[in-house]
Amino acid sequence: MSLKYGLVIDSIFGFSAYAMFLANIQEEYALAYEFGTLAINLTERFNHGGVKCQVLHVFATYVNGWNKHLKYADLLNEEGFELALEYGDINYVGYTIMVGCYNLFHQGKPLEEMAEKIEKYLLYTEQSSNQLATDLLWAAHLVILNLRGLTSDIDSFDDGEKNDEIHLNNWMECQSFMVLCYYYIIKSQACYLYHKLDEALDCLSEAEKLLPFISISIPVAQHNFYSSLTLLRLYPDSDLENQKQSMEKVRKNQVRMKKWADNCPENFFHKYLLVEAEVAKVLGNTLEAIDLYDRAIEAAHENNYVQEESLAHELAAEFYFQFKKPKFAQIYIQQAYYGYRVWGATAKTKQLEQLYPDFLSLLSDTQKSGVSITRSATTTPSGVALDLSTVIKANQAISGEIVLEKLLMALMNIIMQNAGAQSGYLLIADQEELIIEASQTLDSDQIQVLQALPVQENAQIAQSLINYVRRTQESVVLNDAANQGNFINDPYIQDYQPKSILCVPLIHQGTLVSIVYLENNLTIGAFTANRVEMIKLLSGQAAIALENAYLYQNLEKKVQQRTAELALANQEIGILNEKLKAENIRLSSELDVAKKLQQMVLPKAEELDDIADLEIAGYMEPADEVGGDYYDVLKQGDRLKIGIGDVTGHGLESGVLMLMAQTAIRTLQKMDETDPVRFLDILNQTLYDNLQRMKSDKNMTLSILDYHQGWVQLSGQHEEAIVVRCDGKIELIDTINLGFPIGLDDQIADFISQQDIHLNAEDVMVLYTDGITEAENMEKYQYGLERLCNLLIQHRQKSAHEIRERVVEDVRGFIGEHKVFDDITVVVLKQR
Repeated sequence: MSLKYGLVIDSIFGFSAYAMFLANIQEEYALAYEFGTLAINLTERFNHGGVKCQVLHVFATYVNGWNKHLKYADLLNEEGFELALEYGDINYVGYTIMVGCYNLFHQGKPLEEMAEKIEKYLLYTEQSSNQLATDLLWAAHLVILNLRGLTSDIDSFDDGEKNDEIHLNNWMECQSFMVLCYYYIIKSQACYLYHKLDEALDCLSEAEKLLPFISISIPVAQHNFYSSLTLLRLYPDSDLENQKQSMEKVRKNQVRMKKWADNCPENFFHKYLLVEAEVAKVLGNTLEAIDLYDRAIEAAHENNYVQEESLAHELAAEFYFQFKKPKFAQIYIQQAYYGYRVWGATAKTKQLEQLYPDFLSLLSDTQKSGVSITRSATTTPSGVALDLSTVIKANQAISGEIVLEKLLMALMNIIMQNAGAQSGYLLIADQEELIIEASQTLDSDQIQVLQALPVQENAQIAQSLINYVRRTQESVVLNDAANQGNFINDPYIQDYQPKSILCVPLIHQGTLVSIVYLENNLTIGAFTANRVEMIKLLSGQAAIALENAYLYQNLEKKVQQRTAELALANQEIGILNEKLKAENIRLSSELDVAKKLQQMVLPKAEELDDIADLEIAGYMEPADEVGGDYYDVLKQGDRLKIGIGDVTGHGLESGVLMLMAQTAIRTLQKMDETDPVRFLDILNQTLYDNLQRMKSDKNMTLSILDYHQGWVQLSGQHEEAIVVRCDGKIELIDTINLGFPIGLDDQIADFISQQDIHLNAEDVMVLYTDGITEAENMEKYQYGLERLCNLLIQHRQKSAHEIRERVVEDVRGFIGEHKVFDDITVVVLKQR
């Protein structure tokens, strides 16, 4: 109907609901995202905040999470909350509150902060009699209190006055099935964490009956995730029939989770990997499980899901305990402990302290407070027992060294001590060739480093073996090199008859960094599986350390080269050295001076307040690099001259041109020049001559407003002037035909014209520079003229000062932590 007869305001929610349908029924998440975005964009066209808060709620709850990280819904919920408050929509105030809190919970935000938010919001929802929002907030609050250890024990889910059974009965009597479903899902998570598997399964079973009541919201995925994990944890103790049913259910869940993970890996890939790791564990696929646990941990870490990263560490620890690898398990259980502490799950950390007192009692108070240690590589074939403390100490020694020479010596020393080799070489991959950068033999304590010898020139290495490892990036162990293996025909091996050889590539981010080549000519099979695995465990950190050390060395060389050049320059300029220092100081402070000057010449507040029939509020914030924005308000009798402009480019020249314009405009005002054509023409000629003298290519857009008794005469080319009438109608006045850029040509009089605008009581006129409309956020989206206009319409009834503040706040909030690339300037006029 919308396509046939045209868009109306009801089309907006129609598209929004269709987006929900696409996600919930069709599972076409990308298309759902497009329709949801369309609905949001249409709210800007129709300028209806009441509808927008509803659309934002649907998008944040049912669409965003299947396409983007959950954190992006936070801003949507916040905006929806503000709009719902503004339009008095009490129901949607509650909806955005409750969904926003669950969104934060599923992200793994600190539980203490969550509790504070919920307690504050409960006061509002209870006072406004929003029962659904109140009940949902209580459901989350009960579980958070339990996780924080603020209930009598881990089996208790109470609020200090009544337990969850009373809440459950109330919800059941009121048929609050959505609340019941949400509560059972998050309670199942807590029960699973405490290893209360039967209780977790009961909660999941109850929730499954109620899933249709929560549609395709993120808790559906949480139910999928914990359902699979719970069934897999119960799997070993189940009979064959239950095992078969459980695995079928898990596989079915994983098909759906894989689809979600493919569409939005930020939210679901780590969940998919962790379940796959547990599947591999129960099926006995040891090596596959090792890899999957580490990948799940890494994916959860990358996307800041601290609670699920901690869970992955805990499950990996249980895996290593099961396979009698307590030293490996210790690293993982400590990381789990740290993560749960950061999350604020005190009850869980206390349980871990009881379950693993020997491992966690060794931690310092600082570590127990949540400070994490560097994660160590732990992938190893089953059956190899390593001295993990040695690996950790070695990794610390390697990672802590940045100077290449010292790193090479430390690395060779560690390798030779732990590998059982008589001689060893460290070969660096330098573009198209391998060079020897370090070597050592046991008959000499001295380590040779920074040799930079091409491998081809060294006769003490099996060249064919080196080339093979370089090409395949695979480790090779020769237990009897002269008599066994694929390299017995290598010239070096034939001539020297070595017994044991180990060759291991050091790889960083898929790129070969170095090769470790070791020999033992006394013993066949000298490089045992234990020693080989030790070298492999060290290889990852060694590759990273070498990469960093070479970057540091190159930087040092560049610094040394630059220092030498400066020293030579100092010798050549001699007595000019002090002048050069002064110039450097001047250059470093020029922008700061320009910024201060920009601020100093702005009109003072008392000047703007002393205007009888017009409210004026102005604001100008210089960019990180001066952008040359200008505005001024000049009073002469009962008339006002208001100017706003923007210089092209950034830096000192832009700031200087702005100051020249400000001075020239004030001069012309003092000369009582009232004709707009002559005014702008003389101003242009003055600045043009100075720019030619400066050999600068800068120019300036500039609009001049002459105000008198409710009438504005606008001239000069700049951004559109915005007029918001008291009834909410908006007028955009294009200035493209009212002038020409200042300083670009010596004659612009023929291009100048003017337009008269009458301001009625309560009408608002806004002037701005493109630093506002072209401001970018972290996602590279621009603020835009449409958003500015909508904001002005919403706040048109406020004072000029309040309107200015709302514009500045909104632009700052939009930019966030992104760099401010251009000056931000706005002038608000309101007819009294």
